[in-house]
Amino acid sequence: MKGYLVLENGQIFEGERIGYVKDTCLEVVFNTSMVGYLKVFTDPSYASQGVVMTYPLIGNYGVIPEDIESKKAWVSAIFIHELAETASNFRNAEDLEKYLIENEIPGLKHINTRKLTKILRNSGTMRGKITSNIDNLECIIKEIKSYNPTNLVRNGFN
Repeated sequence: MKGYLVLENGQIFEGERIGYVKDTCLEVVFNTSMVGYLKVFTDPSYASQGVVMTYPLIGNYGVIPEDIESKKAWVSAIFIHELAETASNFRNAEDLEKYLIENEIPGLKHINTRKLTKILRNSGTMRGKITSNIDNLECIIKEIKSYNPTNLVRNGFN
């Protein structure tokens, strides 16, 4: 299924939906880790953020429960270049796609993560929206610009 990341500056990144399918506004940031994607997804500092993973292949070692940082996933979405089809670690408990669905994390694959990271590096973090429909772009950008997450720690730890 086709999906989009719309940034507050009007730029659109097209990809393929992965994980839990839902539309959501978020703050878009990037992470340059080569390993440790589970630690990123479960790190409370990423609450309400959509994380662009700059390493080109994510999911190659699957989901390893010992690598999870906290009791829940905190990211609002993930944006990756390629999702590994097969996990190749002896400690793997499940594949990443299943984990994303179970934890209600939407994402996009096959997007230009290099271009997106350069935009964020030069402009700073941006608000955005992951969606399946960009027919009414003016309304989407208005919604993005009004997005203002508050009380993240209080809301997340209750």
